[in-house]
Amino acid sequence: MAIASLLSEGGVHEVVARFDVDKPLLAEHEMDVMNEADVVIDFSHPSVVLDHIHRYCLWGFNAVIGTTGWYGEMDKVRDWVEEGQIGLLYAPNFSMGVAMLVKALKAVLPTLEHLNEFDAYVHEWHHIGKVDSPSGTALHLAQTILDGLSRKTHLATEAQHGAIDLAALHVTSTRVGHVFGEHYAGFDSPHENLLFRHQAKSRAVFAAGAIRAAEWLQDKNGLFTLEDVLGK
Repeated sequence: MAIASLLSEGGVHEVVARFDVDKPLLAEHEMDVMNEADVVIDFSHPSVVLDHIHRYCLWGFNAVIGTTGWYGEMDKVRDWVEEGQIGLLYAPNFSMGVAMLVKALKAVLPTLEHLNEFDAYVHEWHHIGKVDSPSGTALHLAQTILDGLSRKTHLATEAQHGAIDLAALHVTSTRVGHVFGEHYAGFDSPHENLLFRHQAKSRAVFAAGAIRAAEWLQDKNGLFTLEDVLGK
């Protein structure tokens, strides 16, 4: 809904087809209504998104995927994308600010690798209706830290009932009220705390990022992330 609203306000792009739980993509004569589409934007559900991606690859539609829960099948999807010669861009969070936060983490982690006194952690807040915990964005931030800090080898999520393994990266969540999304990546030492924080002010930030990604993806082939949109 937020994406369609922003598109109508901008007046540059046209929505040629929409699918939801009442009009599922997999139950319709999809090709007939999607023939005029240049790019598909998919924020569906983990239970169907892999089937959706397969269809986009078969039909030759470039696609922006905001649904998570399928990253374990990345090798399969990469093969589909190559066979279909499409462009597929995926991200757990389409906020440009989150993408910049990831870039900032990657920039500082090589230095933190040599500062053993700084211990890393990730925390996120979301509204009470959020279905996954930790969020896909929190896990993305956590994986970025795991990739950059050799002293952290695995995740420990949510409450820990006892002393935590020093090699574990603690990732925690809070579900409360109507919070759109706040993510923290922190590094704590005996004398100071370094904190990277992103706060979403509304859901429109994710819609705007998805539209920007769709514009960037036109006429491209391959598998991409939001960091490619920003430029690595």
